[in-house]
Amino acid sequence: MKTVIDPLPIYRDEEQHKYIWEPTGEVLAYSTTQISGGSKTPEAIAAIERTRHIWQPRGETVHWCLQQRMLGDQNPDPGDYKEWVEPLLDLDYWKNFRPWAVEYMLCDLEKSVGGQLDLLGYDIETNQVVLIDLKTQGSLRASRYNTDAQLGSYVFALHKQKGLVIDQCRTVWARPGKTVLGPVQDPKTCVLAWTSAWDKFTCDQETL
Repeated sequence: MKTVIDPLPIYRDEEQHKYIWEPTGEVLAYSTTQISGGSKTPEAIAAIERTRHIWQPRGETVHWCLQQRMLGDQNPDPGDYKEWVEPLLDLDYWKNFRPWAVEYMLCDLEKSVGGQLDLLGYDIETNQVVLIDLKTQGSLRASRYNTDAQLGSYVFALHKQKGLVIDQCRTVWARPGKTVLGPVQDPKTCVLAWTSAWDKFTCDQETL
């Protein structure tokens, strides 16, 4: 299956998690997740880093499996993460969803920010363009958290670089044994959250 949206000339250095705008070779200073997660305390960041060896391979595998399904592979290999992958791929929502782009890299050159959205497509039931972020969590009882700012970054960049208007945003929570489709998130609210996160981040940088 071929995706609808042509890729932008962006390369990601996986080792340093840096995005590069290929026409000029500019290394973008920041990532979307760096900005949208800027409210985390040093203690919270340290706790996340201590468990990276657990959540990173899980997240990468689950994201890869969804990507492969959206590209046409009906049976991607989940490896050790079958508990997460099977409920995700069996989600009823996908029956009316038509993918336009998966793991798609974007950037805001003015802010020097790069990012990568998980999934963009069209819901044929509601006739709406939908931007989806996939989150993996280690527990069935894990709590949702706010993803507006991250999604807002992608909404803004898609409109600026591709002229696309997003009708709704959604977050999909992949947990062991169950996948939960979050409620509709208003794209305008998401963009406002992104703008607020950027303003806070730049203000914090100025005080360092």
